[in-house]
Amino acid sequence: MKLLLSISLIFSFVVSADNHETPEYKYEPDVNKAEYYIGNYNEGKDIDDLIAWYEKFAKWAKGKGDTYNDMTVGLLQPYFHSDMSSVDVMWVNTFPNPTVQFNAMQTWITEGGPKLLESLPVTNSRQVDTWQWAISLPSSTEAGNMMYAVYSDCSLEDGYDMRQVYDMYKDFVAYAQSEGDTMGRKMIVPSAGYMMPDGVDFIRLMYTSSISETGINADLYWSKIVDSEASQNLKGFSCTNARSYFGLSMR
Repeated sequence: MKLLLSISLIFSFVVSADNHETPEYKYEPDVNKAEYYIGNYNEGKDIDDLIAWYEKFAKWAKGKGDTYNDMTVGLLQPYFHSDMSSVDVMWVNTFPNPTVQFNAMQTWITEGGPKLLESLPVTNSRQVDTWQWAISLPSSTEAGNMMYAVYSDCSLEDGYDMRQVYDMYKDFVAYAQSEGDTMGRKMIVPSAGYMMPDGVDFIRLMYTSSISETGINADLYWSKIVDSEASQNLKGFSCTNARSYFGLSMR
C-alpha cells in the first residue's frame, strides 16, 4: 500500500510539473515582420520631399514583378515625444513573413536599391528589424489614410509570458470590438538593430486609420470598456514611455 501511494504521489507530481512547464494557449499569434528606418531630414528637406522620393521607389518596385506586392509602407512623424530632435520620420515596411521580406531585401540590394537610396532626403540613424504579433486591425488599411500610432515599452509581470498576454489581449479585443472599438494593436519584439532597455519585454503599438479615430476610441474605452470584466482580465504586463506619431499609409 505504501509503495502504491508513493508511486501515485510521484505520478501526480510529474503530471503537475508537466502541466506547469507546457501551459496551454488559446490563440496562435498572427505573426508578421516589419522594418523601421528611423532618421532625420537632410538640410532643406521635409516630408514632401520624402513623399516625392517614395513615388520614385514605387515606380522602381513596380518594375520588380510581384516582389513588393505584399509589402505595406507607412511614413510616420513624431507628435507627442520625449525627444523631438532625435527623429524626424520613421519609414515602416511591413511584410507577411520573412520569406517575402528577405526576397524584397535581396532585390533591393542587388537590383538598384543602393543607387536609388543616394537621393533619399533622409539620413537614417537606425534601421530595426522586428517580429510583430497582430492582435487587432484598425477600421481600414487603405493607402492614403492619415494614421495615428502610439508605441509604448512594456514589461511582463512575474508568472506571465508573451503568449499568455496575447491570449488575454485577444479576449479583450473581442469584447472591445463588440462595443465599437476600431483600434489596431500589435506586440513588437526587435530582432536586430535595437536593444530594448533593461526590463522591457515587448513594444506595444496601438494605431488607428485616422487621427480622429484615436480620440473616439479613447472616449469609448473610458465610457464603456474600462470597467468591464474583459478589461479587468487584461493583466500580466504594464507599459510606459508612450510616444505618438502621425503619418500616411502609402501602400
